[in-house]
Amino acid sequence: MTGFGRAQRPFQNATVSIELASVNKRNLEILMSGPKEWQAFEIDASRIVKSKIHRGRIRISASFECQKVEKSSLFDKDQLDSDFADLTSLLQGYGSSTEINGEILLELLKLRSSKDTEVVSITEVYKTLNHLLSEALEKLLEMKNDEGAFLKKDMSTRVTTIAKLVRKIESASLHMVQECKEKLYQRLRHAGLQIDLDDQRVLKEIVILAEKSDISEEITRLNSHITQLHTTFDQAESVGRKIEFILQEIGRELNTICSKCTGIDCIQFALDARTEMEKLREQALNVE
Repeated sequence: MTGFGRAQRPFQNATVSIELASVNKRNLEILMSGPKEWQAFEIDASRIVKSKIHRGRIRISASFECQKVEKSSLFDKDQLDSDFADLTSLLQGYGSSTEINGEILLELLKLRSSKDTEVVSITEVYKTLNHLLSEALEKLLEMKNDEGAFLKKDMSTRVTTIAKLVRKIESASLHMVQECKEKLYQRLRHAGLQIDLDDQRVLKEIVILAEKSDISEEITRLNSHITQLHTTFDQAESVGRKIEFILQEIGRELNTICSKCTGIDCIQFALDARTEMEKLREQALNVE
């Protein structure tokens, strides 16, 4: 399921923030981006996320932003003078000298900029990152729970629709065996053959047709699968894979019914149920 969570806190003269974003994926995949100094946190972050989420692609973004000071000028002349004085003193100590030019000024500005944006070590900020991750994860789960409630309502409605169609299939199939028997008699008559109802061959053919057209076992299994779905929807743990498996079994039973049924109404009801089942399978990909 999709979701998003963000948390931030001030830290020294900067702001530390963590963002979690989740998108649909069959398996669990966790990706983290952030300052290279914080790479060691990825292992613990992945472990924490895995304890709460079991499916989806989770992106963890950590950032360290220094507070910007409003400046009236693009360049801080006093800072440049100080930096250049330090550089001159260093070079003189090694018996060398330098003159101010545009290239040296640009290099000093780059050095100053990199120093101002220097990220603190992971040991200093580890506790803060842990707290922020928990806070962002809680917000992400809250969003996923809201989506899950909506999906549950939609999927429960579709399962109820399938249950109604199964009852219609069962009702339409009550006289199917008798219809198959009459069709067999008609074929024999059209072939100009005498029909002896006591003939074991005729009786055997009738039994075979009755077995082929009997869908009572498929109806029983379908009702069982429907009950399992409703029960699964109420479970608190990860149920996405279980729902996909049950829907796969429902699809098999409906396919069997379509191949066995001879009545147009019965086949149409089964096809309508398959349509709802396919919509359920698409929704199941969003379920954790």
